[in-house]
Amino acid sequence: MTPSDIRKEYISSRVSAATPMELTRMLYEGAIQSVQEAVAAHRLGDLIARGNAVTKAVEILGELRFSLRREVNPQYCDTLAGLYGYLQRRLIQAHAEKSESMLREVQALIQTLLDGWVGAIDNVEGKQGGEPEKAAEGAGSNSSTVNASNPYSPEPETSQNRSWQF
Repeated sequence: MTPSDIRKEYISSRVSAATPMELTRMLYEGAIQSVQEAVAAHRLGDLIARGNAVTKAVEILGELRFSLRREVNPQYCDTLAGLYGYLQRRLIQAHAEKSESMLREVQALIQTLLDGWVGAIDNVEGKQGGEPEKAAEGAGSNSSTVNASNPYSPEPETSQNRSWQF
């Protein structure tokens, strides 16, 4: 098995075992990583690599937009959808205009979203008494159970560091 195959298998395993909250975190991390790759490619003058990285970031933001649960909070979802759309347009504009500053702007905004999301994860875990094991037991064997106070499944990892690499 090649290192590339091992990495793909790891990612597949990680994604299939992740809670909805962790999946969102992974998407934010992947978008940041893609924008960083676009900046690096821009500095090297590699148009194709920059385009591929921008495309990947735009697709990740599209997935985040698609995954919004409007029935939970329509106003919040509409605001986030608008922000995701702005970020997508800004990435495309940055690529077309060869602008590192625009790429950095998008990276900073996605980082802010990630930081807020990690804070929300920590907040949800705090409301569950800080004991994820007991919360999982109370939810039964199906960890994807949705309840009224938490429309997403509990997320066990609290590390501020990137949880994995794309």
